[in-house]
Amino acid sequence: MTDDRATRGALLTLFAATLWGISGAIAGGVFDVVPPARVAEARSLIAVALLVPYAAWKGALHPGSGLWRFALLGLNLAFVNVTFYWSLDALGVGPGATIQFLGPILVLAWMVVIRKLAVHPMVWAAAGTAVVGVGFVTKAWTLDGSDVLGVGAGLASAAAFALYLIYGEYLGKTYRPVQIATWGFVFASLFWITVLPVWTFPTSIGARAWIDLAIIGVMGTAIPFIAEFAALRLIPSGIVGVIATVEPAIAAFTASIILSQALDPVQWVGVAVVVASVAAVQRWGLAHTQPALPIP
Repeated sequence: MTDDRATRGALLTLFAATLWGISGAIAGGVFDVVPPARVAEARSLIAVALLVPYAAWKGALHPGSGLWRFALLGLNLAFVNVTFYWSLDALGVGPGATIQFLGPILVLAWMVVIRKLAVHPMVWAAAGTAVVGVGFVTKAWTLDGSDVLGVGAGLASAAAFALYLIYGEYLGKTYRPVQIATWGFVFASLFWITVLPVWTFPTSIGARAWIDLAIIGVMGTAIPFIAEFAALRLIPSGIVGVIATVEPAIAAFTASIILSQALDPVQWVGVAVVVASVAAVQRWGLAHTQPALPIP
């Protein structure tokens, strides 16, 4: 792996994480007029409108025999998105985004319990520290009933995110990244328009909300997924995971600027602890690091 490939891969990952963090803050502002489930629906539909022609242009639109596998992924994506947005709506962008990044910790548990892999002691320490960090960022000692529901949604999103990582790795052994992203969001969109028909979508939400939804669908979904999949062709997935942990910090910082959702010092400590802990899990949780193999 050359330095040039590693640099480009790192920059693509940082670019994707930055877009996700900013779009998460934007999503936090649109909940005043659009319910979280509708935001998740709009995100999927807008992403599909961009990903399908892109996949066709790349010659990767044909799903082969994997439709049922992509259907499972689509349901997972829908669940990840809506629980994530419920958490953002209930807790604010910084805490909600941070809780979801416990997902890699759950992947660690899966590696140990199911795959029977040895884990570095530093990883266990980081996992415990991450839980403490989440307590700081959510100020668990002050939570009321609605906040507890928000934390529950965040934990559900973290679990679904972990499942997405595991299942995405499985699909990646057979299918191209653009196929996985495109068909995953196709089926997520089919789910949403079934349970929430598009003709019932609230249309009188104002121009600002429509612009925000478009930004979330394009900047927060289609573009960063393409960028991250491109990064995975250049650098190992473990390194991508380390760099991507900047997302909750970016989301919290952006929300403090555009939404006035300022975090107090103890919450910023929590954000820093979770980011550092998940990065440690990704770093020391890798038994070995191999360059990524491009999928033709």
